[in-house]
Amino acid sequence: MSVAVTGRRACAVLAVGSAALHGLSLGHAGTPAATALMLVMIATCVSCAYDLWSRGTSRAWVLVATMNVAMVALHMPSASHHHLSGVTVTATPMGTAMAAATAIAVLEVSIAVGVLYRRSRVTARQFGAMAPG
Repeated sequence: MSVAVTGRRACAVLAVGSAALHGLSLGHAGTPAATALMLVMIATCVSCAYDLWSRGTSRAWVLVATMNVAMVALHMPSASHHHLSGVTVTATPMGTAMAAATAIAVLEVSIAVGVLYRRSRVTARQFGAMAPG
């Protein structure tokens, strides 16, 4: 098995881990809308994991990067201070599952960006080789 296949399959395992962490968080969803959003996230993580495991398409890598950036952006405010109507509300410290999910998300974004960058360079070289000259 090649390094590329091993790497994308390792990322597929991370995506399944993300789905599992969302599953663990379902009990903490405050509203039906939050529950629905987490179920969509679980389905998306599993779908990406399948694609990464079997094919590793650029679409899957773009989705991995986008979903994880969104996850970090949505959860980062919960780890800081909020200012509502002139009242400062201090959030509780990030839980273990949230810290793990954030670390996995940052790792997945970093890997996805690296893969997409590499693929774009290969594509650029292929187009350059086809140019008349």
